[in-house]
Amino acid sequence: MYGPGTRFEKAMFYTRGPKEKQLLVNLASTTDKVVHARKRRIISYAMSESAIRSYEPVILDKIRLFCKQLPDANTFGGEYKNMSRWFSYLTYDIMGTLTFSQSYDMLTKDDHHFIQPLIDAYQHSQVILGTYPKIEHWGLAPLLFLKIMSDNKRFRSYVDKQVSYRIEQEKSGNGPADIFKLLLNHKDKETGESMGFKELSDEAVVLIIAASDTTGTALSGLYFYLARYPECYNKLKQEIRTTFSSVDDILGGKKLLECKYMRACVDEALRMSPGVPGYLTREAPEGGTIDGYYMPPAAQVGVPTWTVHRDPDVYPDPQIFKPERWMVDSEEQIQKLRSCWYPFSTGTRGCIGKNMAYHSIYLTVARLAYSFEIKSRDPLPLEFHVKDHFAAGEKNGPFLKFIPVSTS
Repeated sequence: MYGPGTRFEKAMFYTRGPKEKQLLVNLASTTDKVVHARKRRIISYAMSESAIRSYEPVILDKIRLFCKQLPDANTFGGEYKNMSRWFSYLTYDIMGTLTFSQSYDMLTKDDHHFIQPLIDAYQHSQVILGTYPKIEHWGLAPLLFLKIMSDNKRFRSYVDKQVSYRIEQEKSGNGPADIFKLLLNHKDKETGESMGFKELSDEAVVLIIAASDTTGTALSGLYFYLARYPECYNKLKQEIRTTFSSVDDILGGKKLLECKYMRACVDEALRMSPGVPGYLTREAPEGGTIDGYYMPPAAQVGVPTWTVHRDPDVYPDPQIFKPERWMVDSEEQIQKLRSCWYPFSTGTRGCIGKNMAYHSIYLTVARLAYSFEIKSRDPLPLEFHVKDHFAAGEKNGPFLKFIPVSTS
């Protein structure tokens, strides 16, 4: 359904309507292959290896502030920090600077903290409206889901304001060289037209959510499991502290990528806490079959990421956090593990920001492991719990205390 060459196309779920009445059209949602290819080409420049390297000073600046704030009992949340929120503050501040050249200062001010529950409500609304698009077409959504749709409207209004601000900057000649500039400067090869406001706003939605919320989920899940399995955190600390001579030595590049245990921890956390735990809906083609079973044309099908990541035939003891499962020499075994591992989807519809996400995650994890011991406020359950709001929703915790360590 998802791999290269598949005949199963993205379903109406994403656009909340048939092709002639699509209500949401961005890189992540469009069902039109030509439109998707055009949008992907534009964004790919911002996600290239050279572009990501150029972002590192901004990313490191935010991570340094993050590490400064965490052990301070006088900052938001007190001594034990709700890491679902704090990782969101970090990733949102990074996203705001790189995408819109605006520092939202969520790590130091609460002015923009209201956006987190709005993002969750927006994604929840997409599940409802994507599953039952006629609710929106008939005008029933605000009546049936008053709170969710009200928050949805507030989120879109917030996004529209960010887009309007950047458009005015560009018109004044003071537009900075950020990711959104690529969209503002793009002109269609055939028509010569620029993107309209609605299209720009739709793209801003996916940039905000994909660049901040899903990366925050990965980090929250990882630190839940590192706190629950202290032996894993000890191994991670040992690797980072023997690889780097100081925290300032931790930069992107070959040395960081050689931290195999850290990378295994991240991949295992992505297995157990994928940013999109639900199923990525596809539409069955004429004569479509899945595992030998015939699917009627246009049937909506999909496999939940959370479920396939817990296949015991591929991942023995699937509910246990085991980074070591990724540290095997057998290429055949690695291929088997990867065959059911889709935190970024796959194929041409795979997440275009995958390398960007890894870069931010590795830098954050390595610097935290070098600098802090961690202590959980509460006994932790077996798994990090989220709800399927398309992307992982209603994240809470773990509540952790970060204790600075002497590395001299």
